[in-house]
Amino acid sequence: MIDQFDMFEGEGAFLGKMRHNWNKAIESEGAFCPCCGKWGKVYKTKISQHLALCLRWISKHGDADGWVDVQNTAPRFMLKSKTYTLLEHWDLIESKSNRSGIWRATLKGQDFVNGQINLPSAVHIYDNRVWGFESEEVSFRGCFGTHFNFDEMMSDQFKWANLQEKK
Repeated sequence: MIDQFDMFEGEGAFLGKMRHNWNKAIESEGAFCPCCGKWGKVYKTKISQHLALCLRWISKHGDADGWVDVQNTAPRFMLKSKTYTLLEHWDLIESKSNRSGIWRATLKGQDFVNGQINLPSAVHIYDNRVWGFESEEVSFRGCFGTHFNFDEMMSDQFKWANLQEKK
């Protein structure tokens, strides 16, 4: 006779253990999923000087409705890395349609550029989705002098204590 088990119930549930182990793996150095083979890692991304300048450019160069064709009109500094799309994780910009290259600053983005609000200094991203935000906040002017740091982004020092849920 074959033993059966319920993989959804109880403390020792099979899927619960797998989820727990997967979360631990992607919060540290990252890992390949044992089911699908996809690489997974939670990445911490800060609002840097570069992202702040990208947001300012988008907010200043839109048409009457704020839309700007970034792919065809943006300066070279924005197009070299194309990291400006990360601003979407803070709800600072929005795309006109998927893969259109046409973006605009949201009201929140405009308020940030104008110094009316502060934002979490970093976002934690997994599978292009927000897991949470850093509790430390930063102003638009406070972004200047903050540069991209590859080692920090790839760090396995994930600290849940510094994380706030997405609002």
